[in-house]
This record gives sequence, C-alpha cells and structure tokens, in this order.
Amino acid sequence: MNEDLKTLHEQLVAQHEALFAKLDTAPDDEAMDTILTEMRELRHRIDIVQGLLFRETSAALKSSLQKVGDADAELTKALSAAATATDLVKGVSKFLAVVDKAIDLAKTLAPLAAGI
Repeated sequence: MNEDLKTLHEQLVAQHEALFAKLDTAPDDEAMDTILTEMRELRHRIDIVQGLLFRETSAALKSSLQKVGDADAELTKALSAAATATDLVKGVSKFLAVVDKAIDLAKTLAPLAAGI
C-alpha cells in the first residue's frame, strides 16, 4: 500500500468527519445543504484515492502530498473559523484544489510505469 496515499485518504476522511460534526451546529437548512454538498465533494475524492492506494509513489507525488498536508491544516483552521456557508465552501474548495492536483499526479503514475 502506498503510505503517502494512505495518509491523503486519512486526511480526506478526517475532514469529511469534521464537516459531518458541523451539521449539528448548522443554523438552518441552507447551511446544512451546503455542508452536505461539501461532504459529497470530499467523499468523491475519498473514493478516487481508495482506488489509487496501491499505486507507486514518486518524489513529485511526495512533494504534492506535503502541500496537501499544509492545505489540510489550513482547512482545519478555516472550518473552525467559518462564520458563514460561504466561508466553509471557500475553505473546502481551496483544500480540494490542492488535493485534486495530488490525485491527478497519482493517477498518472501507473500508466507511466507501464510505458503507456
């Protein structure tokens, strides 16, 4: 198992759980819908990473995943400080932009190794 991708998977799951916890304090249905939408976005990435857990790693992937770690810490702070649904969406979107780059890089590793 690729330990770097396993860490990414764990980060995504933890942020998904953090959003789930925010449902208890959502002030209204609109906020709940926003949180659920962002949870679906995270769940999609969780599913993708699960399919990549046995890919090889590379220096570029390790570097990309270090950036995810930084973005993960930023999202944790953003979720704690989010005063509005817009703040929440901005925080998750910024995090997922970094995650998506790492996922895209991981998806390319197997075809490159196979010479495709």
